[in-house]
Amino acid sequence: MVKIKQKEGKKKPLTRKEQRKQKSEIKKQNKRLYHAGKTNGTQRVVAAAEASAAQSLLGKSKKKKRSKKPKINPEDIPSEQLLSGEIASDDDESIDSDFSDPEVDALMPQAEKVQVFEPLGKKAKKMQGGSIQRQDEEAVRRKELRQQKELEAKSKKQRLKQLRLENQEEDREINKLEKKLKLNKSKDKNRLVRKMFNDGLDYLLDFVLDDEEEKQKWEEKQERKKRLKEQQEKEEAGMWSDEEEQEDEKADFPEDNANSEDDSRSDDDEDISGDEEESEEESEREEESPKIKEDIYGRKRDAEGNILPDPVEQEASVAGQKYIPPHQRALMAASAGSSEKQAEILARLLKQCKGLLNRLSEANLHKIAAGIEALYMKNSRYNMNETLTKLLQEALLGATRTNERMVQEHMVLLAYLHAQIGSEIGAHFLQTFVELFEGHVRDINNLEVEDKRLNNLVLVLCYMYLFKIYELSLLMELIGKLSDQLCEKSVECLLLIFQSIGFRLRKDDPLAFKTMMQRVQSQIAGAPLELKENPRLRFMVDILTAVKNNNMQKLPQYDPELAENLRKRLKAMLKNDRYVVTLNITLEDLLRADKVGKWWIVGSAWTANLDEMGSAKQKPDRNSSKSANGGFADQLLELAKKQQMNTAERRNIFCIIMSAADYVDAFEKILHLALKDQRSVAYVIIHCALNEKRANPYYAHLALKFCQFNRKYQLAFQFASWDRINDIEKLSKPQIRNLASFLQQVILAAGLQLSVLKVVDFMQLDKLSFYFMKEVMVRLLLAPDEREVYQTFERVAKNPKLQQFKQSVRLFLQHFLLKPDQLEKLKLKEEEQQLLQQRVDHLDKLLAYVDL
Repeated sequence: MVKIKQKEGKKKPLTRKEQRKQKSEIKKQNKRLYHAGKTNGTQRVVAAAEASAAQSLLGKSKKKKRSKKPKINPEDIPSEQLLSGEIASDDDESIDSDFSDPEVDALMPQAEKVQVFEPLGKKAKKMQGGSIQRQDEEAVRRKELRQQKELEAKSKKQRLKQLRLENQEEDREINKLEKKLKLNKSKDKNRLVRKMFNDGLDYLLDFVLDDEEEKQKWEEKQERKKRLKEQQEKEEAGMWSDEEEQEDEKADFPEDNANSEDDSRSDDDEDISGDEEESEEESEREEESPKIKEDIYGRKRDAEGNILPDPVEQEASVAGQKYIPPHQRALMAASAGSSEKQAEILARLLKQCKGLLNRLSEANLHKIAAGIEALYMKNSRYNMNETLTKLLQEALLGATRTNERMVQEHMVLLAYLHAQIGSEIGAHFLQTFVELFEGHVRDINNLEVEDKRLNNLVLVLCYMYLFKIYELSLLMELIGKLSDQLCEKSVECLLLIFQSIGFRLRKDDPLAFKTMMQRVQSQIAGAPLELKENPRLRFMVDILTAVKNNNMQKLPQYDPELAENLRKRLKAMLKNDRYVVTLNITLEDLLRADKVGKWWIVGSAWTANLDEMGSAKQKPDRNSSKSANGGFADQLLELAKKQQMNTAERRNIFCIIMSAADYVDAFEKILHLALKDQRSVAYVIIHCALNEKRANPYYAHLALKFCQFNRKYQLAFQFASWDRINDIEKLSKPQIRNLASFLQQVILAAGLQLSVLKVVDFMQLDKLSFYFMKEVMVRLLLAPDEREVYQTFERVAKNPKLQQFKQSVRLFLQHFLLKPDQLEKLKLKEEEQQLLQQRVDHLDKLLAYVDL
């Protein structure tokens, strides 16, 4: 069959998008060929272009040699031939292309290779015979680089020119502003320039200066440093001169002075003339007034270095007045308000303290306390005390009732400062509040019931006692002051005391509380009928009875948990073994402090004798006179020597224990010794307890105080007790009884655990060990408070590590202690024997149940 070739149609012209795409592909192809190897990139591009041009010429010549076939109209072809597919193929058709890939061309047939045009986007010029003339690639590249350098140079010159113009414009603007602000004087400008050079900003001039100018500036800078150093040496020697300083400044910057004068003249001649006149007047004033400077000691000196007299001292000497020291002068100036600087310091301090107190709460108590402590370290204590006194009076002592929680938080802060900074802090606030209390009580009959200032003051004093800032005796005196003047206001204040800290008073000193309660009841009995019918008085009597009977449910809204949490937090906040020193001051001491002095503050002024004091009367020492050895009496030192107190620590502890007023006084004095070895304290206390003729509870209370203060002391007493129990054969029967009594009191008060007796060998009890255990157990089981007895054994019963000890205690109680012969030796009454039998049975069940 005859193959019919399809008629070749005309090619459509390429769109602009397609042309741009072709050019980008040509550039990519040339770039890939140029960078295909490390060298001869241009040669490879030229060779590829020549090869593609030759191939394109060869294809065109072949096309020309082919004879043109007659064109066939598709409409003339029969439909049978179209359906049978006997039509000539269009292999002779070629697609013109202006890009080439040598790697692809090598694999393709020679007839199908594409044509490659001139690179770099330039049109190729057709020569005779259809060839393409190509420009030299290296020449074109050199030309482009040269043009690029020329453009960069021109842009740099233009940028520098623009910067110079902007700098000139900025200088003109600065000169105008200096003229308006009157800062265009040569002296001020030289100082500014000198300051710039001293601050190290002269490196900015390196951008616009040549090498020679930089060298010149560096030399000038070295000369200025040398002159400044010489000037400082002259000033230190007391040789100052304004003329030399002005000459140095003019010599440093002569050009700048001339430039500034020229600029100022060009701006405004009238303003410059006025400025020059002002500068001349100021220079004349400076020359007339002597140069006065202050040395490191705060003394005024003239230009020659001579000390100038103080005008205040001159006035005082002329008037014949007494000389006033500088620190007292500052206080007088602050009180009179004449010192603006002191007033500014106090105002800033007041603002800082008020900001801290406003954020005070239980959560951030430690942070606020540390902040106020830091202010105490930075400022004088006088200013801090006065500032805090003012703020506390504003916050807590208002005419309306203050929130009780707020009072507790502020008093905890006060107790922290009292312990961490010094006892004079708490003493100052205590004296201030007691004086205010005395003033209100004197005028208590004229106070209105709605005025709550006295109520708030009483509440503040109550929580100061609760956090151990002062002793119970002072609070009892305050209660006596209120009960002596019974009225509706005093009844309200007494009711507030009993509601807030009534149970604490009963626990601290039951005898003093009972005496106070009887005194109040006697005052109520002698009160007029109108006051007896007052509902507040009847309610106060009910509250007092509830406190006496230890009935907490009778008190409405009584919650001691917050106060206890604050006490624990205070103990955790104190560091470096600090503690709250309880002030043992009487009411008369505080009220007469301005007359006789503050004996409770170390270094305070003293203006009276001991005979004039209300509480500290001079008592003659009947035993012996004081010796220089530690301030103790000779008899005490001799007694300490007999008791084999060989070391200085033990001797001091022994003398303190023997000479103390009570166990609290002994505890505080021993703590002030700052001993590192707690075992010495435990050894001396137990030694003294054993060598008494009869059991003395004083030593047990003192030991309990140390055990509750720090766990280190608790361990020391435990080890000391073990030493005594292990060496029990060296003790006599009276000493064993004293040891049993000592341990019984400390164990019942939870100072030590019952497990302190686990060192006793129950399987091999000798005569003295059996006697010791019998004394301890009988004293424990016959204690008056049954709850304390059961709690003591429960603490041991809950410990799973003490199984053998618990079985040994059960065996001892059932088979040794309750034997008839042993009960006869104890010589107990029938009631005591029944109580002993009952408690032993209960404890046996308790220990057996826990064991299961």
